[in-house]
Amino acid sequence: MNLLPVSHPLLKRFDKWGTPILAVVGLGLLLFETRKPLRKRTRPRTERWMRNVLVAAPSLPAMRLTLLPAMVGLGNLMAPYRTPLSRLPEPARMLAEVLLLDYLGYSWHRLLHSPLLWRFHRVHHCDLDMDLTTAWRFHFGEMLASIPYRAGIAALLGVRGSTALGFEVVFEACTAFHHTNLELPYEVERRLAPFMVTPRAHGIHHSMVDRETQSNFGVVLTLWDRLHRTLRLNVPQQDITIGVPAFSDPAGQTVARLIALPLEPLDEWALPNGEAPEHPEYAGPVTKLAE
Repeated sequence: MNLLPVSHPLLKRFDKWGTPILAVVGLGLLLFETRKPLRKRTRPRTERWMRNVLVAAPSLPAMRLTLLPAMVGLGNLMAPYRTPLSRLPEPARMLAEVLLLDYLGYSWHRLLHSPLLWRFHRVHHCDLDMDLTTAWRFHFGEMLASIPYRAGIAALLGVRGSTALGFEVVFEACTAFHHTNLELPYEVERRLAPFMVTPRAHGIHHSMVDRETQSNFGVVLTLWDRLHRTLRLNVPQQDITIGVPAFSDPAGQTVARLIALPLEPLDEWALPNGEAPEHPEYAGPVTKLAE
C-alpha cells in the first residue's frame, strides 16, 4: 500500500476545493489586516513579506507532498482494523475525530517548544512582526517532523483520511486568521476568545516575554489551553514585542540563515545585551482578554 499517495482522489479534491478556499481566505485576511492593523509594524512590510515567502517556498510543497498524503495513506492503512474511533457511531465518530485532530495540533505545538524541535520552530517565532505571512513562515524540516505525530497518531487512533484533509482546511484557515495583524472590534474578539484562538490571543504567544510565549498553544479551539492551564489572555497588545530575544536584530535574519537555523546551537532566552525581556504580571484573571 502506498503510504504517500500524492495523487489520491481525496488529495485531488483538496487541490480542487481546499486550496482555492484557503487562497480566498488568505486574500481576504490580507486586505483586512492591511486596512485595520492591530499592532504597529516595526519592520518594512516588503522586507518581511519577501523573506517569509522565500522561507515558506519549500515548506508549503513539503506539506502537500508529504504530510497531507501521509494523512490519507496512513488512514487507509489502518482502515481495515478496529481502532478506538472506528467503534463509534456517526456522527459521534466525526466529532471525536475533529476534536482529536485539534488536540494533536495543540500538543504538537507544545512539543515544538521543546529543545530539539525548537531548533525548527524558532524560524517561525523569530519574525519581528506578525501578520498573515508569519502563518506561512515555517521551516520545511518542521513540516516533515510533524508526519509521525499529526498523521501517524491520528491514523492509529482511527482518524479517516477524508476527515483529516477536511479538518486541515479548517486548521490552515484558523492558522492564517490568528496570525493576522487584524484588529477586530474588542467586543467581538472578547466573545470569540473563550472558544477559539484569535489574533490578540496568538499575538501573546509570539511575545518576547518567555512566560507569554509558553502559553496559548491552541490552533482552533482554546479548550485545550484551558484544560492544561496554558491560556493567557490578559496581556495588553501595546505591551507585546513580537519575536525571539536572541534574534532581535533584523540584519541577522537572512533567508539563508533561517533555512540553516536548525543547525545552529540553541540560544539563551535573552537579548544580545544579556537581559531577558520581562514586565510585571498583569492584574486580573489570565483568562480575561485584554485590549
